[in-house]
Amino acid sequence: MKKIQKMLALILALALTFSLAACSQTPAEGDKETAAAQSGGGDTTQTGNEDGKLVVGLIQQDLTNPFHLGEVEGAKACAAKYGFELVVTSGDGKIDKQVEAFDGLLGQCDIISINTLDVTAFENSFKKAAEMGVKVVVQHSWSDQSLGTIGFDEYAMSTEVGEYAVEVLKSQGGELSEKQVVLLTGNDGQGLNENRIGGFVSVMEANNVTILAAEPTNWDGTTAVTKMENYLQAYDKIDMLYGLSDSVTYPAALVIKNAERRDEISICSIDGSADAIQAVIDGDMDSTYLLASQYTGYYKVLIPYLAMTGEYDFTTQGDYILPGFIVTPENASAMLELALAMEKDPTAIDYDKPLEELVSDYLK
Repeated sequence: MKKIQKMLALILALALTFSLAACSQTPAEGDKETAAAQSGGGDTTQTGNEDGKLVVGLIQQDLTNPFHLGEVEGAKACAAKYGFELVVTSGDGKIDKQVEAFDGLLGQCDIISINTLDVTAFENSFKKAAEMGVKVVVQHSWSDQSLGTIGFDEYAMSTEVGEYAVEVLKSQGGELSEKQVVLLTGNDGQGLNENRIGGFVSVMEANNVTILAAEPTNWDGTTAVTKMENYLQAYDKIDMLYGLSDSVTYPAALVIKNAERRDEISICSIDGSADAIQAVIDGDMDSTYLLASQYTGYYKVLIPYLAMTGEYDFTTQGDYILPGFIVTPENASAMLELALAMEKDPTAIDYDKPLEELVSDYLK
């Protein structure tokens, strides 16, 4: 995503000291739900049924991950504010089901925003969409069959985490060349996964830090627990754990704590869940990276909606870069307040404000 790279300097400037949180959300009672049978998998939530409205589809990888659920809440807030119909479904973590879910929405939606498990599996489906006049926006991946991409600058973000991690490793004492790091990753081959690894690893290599292992978890906390237990058995010396998502890092951090090895193992992560931010406050983790699931979900449907109304043009404005902020012990308390506010009432937040402005309000 060449245009994302042009935003590197801006993202790094915005993410010097701030952070934002993501936490588990469940659909509010009373929301209208439709059966998922026609969409091929996952729960399907439909908001707004009046004729004449644009219909925006949001397809998640699953509807169990807390971050994905938080995004749904933000998307609902956006649909309510802008007056379009929202249809939400997922692939239940399976590529074939996600493809079926996409195909099932083609007759219902004007535009679909999708966080693909594997974008290469959608070539035929994206072709069908074009033939039917349904527009597509992809998240965290790239396809020349889509209008464009909505996502984070994962490489820049993981580079920033890596730079902070080096400072944490230095604070342990000893030479960086003697430090050893393990990783808990997501899905092998996923663009988001590879870039979220890449920046961090490049910083480690530049500082002669050894990467002992990097194991995929499929973004699953239970798998992460098993992998972390294996790491602790396999390696007598681990100086740091870097997890690509709080959904895997936080459970692994509890394994480290229960094994009484927290004093020797530093922990850095990404996502900014409330649990992880609290862990930073409590000293059970060293950092996370707030990506604000509700805020993120809001823009994952707002930008496609604006693309349909002509107010956003991917061709001239480029791919849409979502913001995020690193969470450290210095700013964690303020970030937790914002995270909990978004969790308590997603509709009470003015998401049309730049994220840095919301963060700044809480830091004050």
